[in-house]
Amino acid sequence: MKLSRVHPAEWLVGLIGLIVAFGLIRTVSSPGTLHLIVILVAMSGLALPVVVAMSAKTNVPIVYETFLWIVSCLVSLVLVFKALFPSNVVFESGYLALAGMLAISFTLWLSVRRES
Repeated sequence: MKLSRVHPAEWLVGLIGLIVAFGLIRTVSSPGTLHLIVILVAMSGLALPVVVAMSAKTNVPIVYETFLWIVSCLVSLVLVFKALFPSNVVFESGYLALAGMLAISFTLWLSVRRES
């Protein structure tokens, strides 16, 4: 495990993932499917520094980051759609989830852009 391999943007993704996951777990009384997806993506972001530090080759973290970036962008689009067109079903902590997913997507974009 080499912590020197982890870029500051990857540390930031892990920190944002921790904040989003902890915030959603604490504030949501009855999580729905979308909450669980956001928490899963946030926990995957939290695992990013560990994946980068433990990988002996660089291809595994790059694929993991790229896949996580695409997934976080898709989840962000769903959350933006949900914020713009609210339904009669209340989505607790929707703005926390939206802000967290946008922050994770942007930080992952910075990290993936750095690799190319």
